[in-house]
Amino acid sequence: MADTYSNFAQLAAAEKEGTAWRRTAVAPAGATWAAIAIHGGGIEGGSGEMAREISLGGSSMAYYEFAGLKASNNTTLHITSTRFDEPMGQSLVTGVRRCLSFHGYVGTDGVPETAIGGLDTGLVARLTDSLTRAGFLVTTAPSEIAGTDPLNMCNRTASGGGVQLEMSRALRNSFFPNGENTRAVRDSGARTAEFYRYASALRAALMGRGLMTMGALNASRWALMPGPSRNVNLSATVGTDALAAGGGQFVALAARATDTNNCYLARVEFSSTQTVILTLRKRLAGTETLLTQNTTGLTHTAASRFGIRLQVTGTTLRARVWPATAPEPSAWQLETTDTDLTETGQVGMRAILSTAYTGTLPVVASWGDFDGASTVQTFAVTRAVNGIARAQAASTDVRLAVPTIVAL
Repeated sequence: MADTYSNFAQLAAAEKEGTAWRRTAVAPAGATWAAIAIHGGGIEGGSGEMAREISLGGSSMAYYEFAGLKASNNTTLHITSTRFDEPMGQSLVTGVRRCLSFHGYVGTDGVPETAIGGLDTGLVARLTDSLTRAGFLVTTAPSEIAGTDPLNMCNRTASGGGVQLEMSRALRNSFFPNGENTRAVRDSGARTAEFYRYASALRAALMGRGLMTMGALNASRWALMPGPSRNVNLSATVGTDALAAGGGQFVALAARATDTNNCYLARVEFSSTQTVILTLRKRLAGTETLLTQNTTGLTHTAASRFGIRLQVTGTTLRARVWPATAPEPSAWQLETTDTDLTETGQVGMRAILSTAYTGTLPVVASWGDFDGASTVQTFAVTRAVNGIARAQAASTDVRLAVPTIVAL
């Protein structure tokens, strides 16, 4: 069915704001992610509620909703995603690098499913995997709702890509008690366990399980785990949401940390030429020393993820890095010995930007899949500002307490 209005100006001239429709835009300072619903309210009921939940109302990521408020015929307020040009929404989306756009479609009668598409193919894959693991049916969106047009609202980000999630009527109805997807129920705040389970599955994927926001140059972000260990075998996946410019972006696994000034590091540099450089380093009384280095031949791209492993046994240190989409290699890229740090200490992660960095701030390092010998932890993060924060355990195999947040 053709849209009643071909653009926002026509709609705004014919329909009264606050009576027929409402727009909400919340953009926290430094937000690089957005959750949006341009057909919220009574247009595609349930889409706005999910966008708001994912963004936590705009407290952890940008949030936008254009909502239909009419008693009936809200579909007359529908403007196709490629032509949607409401200025508040456009400004919000163009100001972020990653976007999830929530929609509703009819789908197969009685089948709760999500048709997913968009130009951010890496995030599409992560969301598909997370929803599927949580037991939700996910299909590749057909061409008419694939979200692959560069003009689609979800793809107008600074990175030129986004994700469009088309939720079937049956799925959206399951989000509300007794399947009553009405304005009264939506506005009441009543939600089902299925609603929160769906949101949790999305958060686990889109947040990468832990975020470190680097908003200043040469300012460390640390996350150290209680439970000192001496001999450790640590691994994690990590990526950043922007390419390096001027100077490098540095992410590292840490071991034997008696504090942030004394530890071993397996550090990965995403350089301004997009090369990936692995180094083993030590920090003694705040002075950092290079032990050994390997220019890996890997290439950094915005939002690509890499696996890192650091093994410290006695006086031997080993490290390797690899694309997270590939199997972990068996060979070590770096191996050396050092006798300076022999005490037990904490393990964790660090992120920092070079003093020469000239790219757009902030840069977000996204950590996931942190694992270590006798220190296993899987967690989903819903909010992180200038550091890393744990909000919700994603499994029962959690043996570590909340990480210590240190911003230097």
